[in-house]
This record gives sequence, C-alpha cells and structure tokens, in this order.
Amino acid sequence: MGRRKAAPGNAPKIILDIFSLSPILSAMQNQNTAEMVRKARIESLINRLNQDLFEKEKAIRLTLLTALGGESIFLLGPPGVAKSMIARRLKYAFANAKSFEYLMGKFSTPDEVFGPVSISKLKNEDKYERLTDKYLPGANIVFLDEIWKASPPIQNALLTVLNEKIYRNGEQEFKVDLRGLISASNELPLKGEGLEALWDRFLVRLIVGNIDKEALFEKLIALSGDANYEDIVDEELKITGQEYEEWQKSIGKVKIPPHILGLINYLRVKIKKRNIKAGPEEQMYVSDRRWKKIAHLLRTSAFFNDRDEVDMMDSFLIADCIWDQDNQISEAKEMTYSAIQSQGYNRLVNLSPIRNELESILEEVVKETQIIEKETVRQMKVYRDNMENDYVRIKNFWGENSDAFARVEDLEKVNPEKIAYVPIFELAGKIFRPFQTYGVMRKEEFVLFNNQRELGIETEEVEKEKIIPKKPSIEMVRVWNSQIQILIESCEQFLAKVEKQKDKDQQYLHNNLFVEKELAAYAKAGMESTSNDIVALKLEIQKAQHSYESIKES
Repeated sequence: MGRRKAAPGNAPKIILDIFSLSPILSAMQNQNTAEMVRKARIESLINRLNQDLFEKEKAIRLTLLTALGGESIFLLGPPGVAKSMIARRLKYAFANAKSFEYLMGKFSTPDEVFGPVSISKLKNEDKYERLTDKYLPGANIVFLDEIWKASPPIQNALLTVLNEKIYRNGEQEFKVDLRGLISASNELPLKGEGLEALWDRFLVRLIVGNIDKEALFEKLIALSGDANYEDIVDEELKITGQEYEEWQKSIGKVKIPPHILGLINYLRVKIKKRNIKAGPEEQMYVSDRRWKKIAHLLRTSAFFNDRDEVDMMDSFLIADCIWDQDNQISEAKEMTYSAIQSQGYNRLVNLSPIRNELESILEEVVKETQIIEKETVRQMKVYRDNMENDYVRIKNFWGENSDAFARVEDLEKVNPEKIAYVPIFELAGKIFRPFQTYGVMRKEEFVLFNNQRELGIETEEVEKEKIIPKKPSIEMVRVWNSQIQILIESCEQFLAKVEKQKDKDQQYLHNNLFVEKELAAYAKAGMESTSNDIVALKLEIQKAQHSYESIKES
C-alpha cells in the first residue's frame, strides 16, 4: 500500500516552522552585518578625519565620540595647535551638517551667537524672536573658542542648550539638533567667576598640544596651505540625520553590567574621600549629572564597538571626564586605571560572604579541636624603654645589689660557644644609658659568662597557655565538610563566571575605537588578579579542611 501524500495546504509542521524562521534569521544576519559595517565605517571615518592632523588622534577620536553621543568636549591648549581644525573636520563627518563657529570676546552679545532679533516679528507681531537658522540654535556642530570670555547672558542660554538641547526663543522653546559642541581655550575657568555650572556641562576635557615628533612636524610644514580645510570625507562614510536619530535610540538600549556600575560607584566614592582630604582649591568635583553623562558616553563607545553592553575598555574614558584642573589629569588617570586593575573584575563576584563563612567555620574548628591548659613557666623579665627596646637585668654585675642591663636583641645574637661583645647599660632614672662594652658568652639559659664570673639574669614566673590538639567527632567533621564543599563550589562558580567574562572581553581588548590599545594591559591584569584572588581563597578553604582532618587522636 503506497504512502499517502500530504495535501498542498497541509505541509508538515517542521517544514513550515523552518520557512517561517527564514525572515527572522535573515533579519538577524542583516543586523549583525550592519553592526560590523557600522564599526568599520566609524573606524574609516576616524582615519579620514585624522588625515594630516599629526598627534591629534585622541582628540579626533574623543571629539567624534562625544558628537556621536550628543555630548560636549572642551579642548585645552595654546593658540595654533589645531583646536579649531578638529572642530571643522568634525562637521564633515555628518551629511549636510550645519556648523557654527564663534570666537568669544569680552563684548560678545547673544545676537552674535544665537542670532539677531527679527525686526519684522518685533514690528508687525510685537514678538521678540531671534533669527536662529544660521547661528548656534540652527547648527549641528558648534565650535566656541575662548569659551570662558562668554558674557553671562550667553552662558545662561548655553547651560540649557548643553544639558537639555533646548533653546528658548522669545515665547517658544524648541529642540536644537545639536550633535556636538566643541569648546576651547588656552586656560581653565577662573575660580569665583561664576563659570562652574558651564564648566560642569563639558563632559570630556582634553589637552591639545604642539607636535612633539620632529618627523611629523616636518610633514606638517610640507603640506600645502589650505589642504586641511577641505572636505576629505567620502560621502558613503558621512552620517545621515536619519542614521543619527536611529543610533541615539539604540545607544540608550546598551546595558551597563553590574560590575561596571560597581566600578563607577567605586570611583565616585573614592573621589568623595579624596576631596575630604584635599583643600578647597584642589577639589575634583563630579556632579551626579556628569556621572549620568559619563555612563551615556560609555554606552556610546560600546555601541560603536558593536557591543550591546559596556565593557572594561570603555571604562578608561572616565579618566578624561573627572578632572577639574590640569594638575589633576595624571591623578585622574592613575585613579581610573588603578580602579580598573584592582576593582573592575572583582565587582563580578562578591567574595566577602565566602570569607565570612570560612572565618566562622575556622572559629568553630579552633573551639572543637583544641584543649587549652595553663602552665607556669619561668622566663627573663623584660624592661622596655620609650623607643620600644627590650632590656633584661644582669644581677650583681658590679657587685652585690649592683645591677646592669643588656638589650635582649644583643643577647639573642650571642653564640653559646664563643665570646661576643655587647653593650652594657645602666638605668638612670627612666633612661637606659650605655656604659661600656663587655665580652659575653652564654653558658646556659639566663646565665652569662663575663670575666670569669657567672652572672644571673633576672627572671619571673609567667602563666602561659598550652594548646593540646583534640580530634573532632565524626559528625562534626561531616558538618564541616558539607559547609566547606559549598564554599569550594561557590568559588568554582565565581571562577567560571570570571573566566566567561574574560573570554567575552578578550576579543575586544585591543580593538576599541576610542581607547588606546596599550591600556588593555590594565584590564588584563585586573582579570588575572580577580582569578588569582578566587583561586587563593579556594586554597585557604582547602587548607582549613586539611587542618581539622589531619588531627590525630591525642
């Protein structure tokens, strides 16, 4: 009898499921391809923006990163080091981007930055509104040079623009499509000038200097005059407005794992403790708003490195966000790098409960495996001076009832078989004063042989504890072994968790688009340190087990 054929509309369910998954699998593949293309594209974009800008690689990377995240950056450096050039290059990263550039001065007015008042609106509609289209509110990329010379009205308007991307024009408020704001100066804001709020708005702070390497300097002066002012970014690399909007939504979905959150909080607490000890002029102030923006910057870095969560390499960016004065830059780096190395991966696991439980077990082991007996022993009576030196009294040194003193550390070095020369002291009030050096031989315990005379050393009876080991009961050993096994298994689970994170992070250590490859050494050291801590704790637990299992019947 032949096999019955399935009707055309009744295909086997397994086949239908496979075909129904095809669009999903295709979409997933397209998404992965898009992510790979995105990272390669941003890397190519960084390389193009950096063309012929020598020793400005970090400035280009971080300026682009802040713009991709919709944040701001401050460039500190003397005139003529390409601060404005970096800003001009940045606008070429975005398709059809509008830019605005302005050099602040003492007499700068809001009209010059935010646009002039519309005469027709004022005259015909009695409305005070600015023509903003070709000024800061209408720009995507903004460069403000000598930012600290901005007048208070300009500063106040900038605060809202930088923080909320909102500009109030007359009676209405509107969102500005500001992607990157680059400010620059050859000095930091002066204390007491009311610039603290504006300074706090600039998330990334970076020093830009003159070219250091001679070969690169020669390349610079060999370039033709206006070569650096041309748009050198290929159209396919430029970021469109639609892409930028879509990316902003995706950046917000990037996760910050618990161990990175713990690292950020550790740095926050460390800075607070540091500020308690520092003077008023040496504070390193990081507001809650800036910590939130720092987290967004790390998310942005992760997103453009094709990851859906922040990793340890992204965390190095914190160092360029937390300093307030240029003499704090090295301290901010050391603080961040050290925290990543010593605390970063430790935050993946919490070893404290295991250590506490081990300590509790050991206390019980000591209690159940030791019998303490007291015994009286005779030993040298020790006298101590203000310098923490110990002395013993040599009886009848100069005759009956005429004592001298010797340092304990000197006597301990004396060989019983040969004469050694040690200083002898006399007690004057409460001070041990050196008197003379004598040849001494230890004949037996507490006795000196000096000039053919046996001299006793003052002794005293002391009550001491004598510990006698006691084999624990089988039931108690069973209970301890059960507890020990749980601790060992916990260590092994933690170690597996760290190793899994290490395997995950290893592939990204040396190819972060925005962080120097050399810094990977700190992250790797942190990985190994955490693994070693877990292994060492596991060894302590095993030693504790051996300590009670090896006790024999007394």
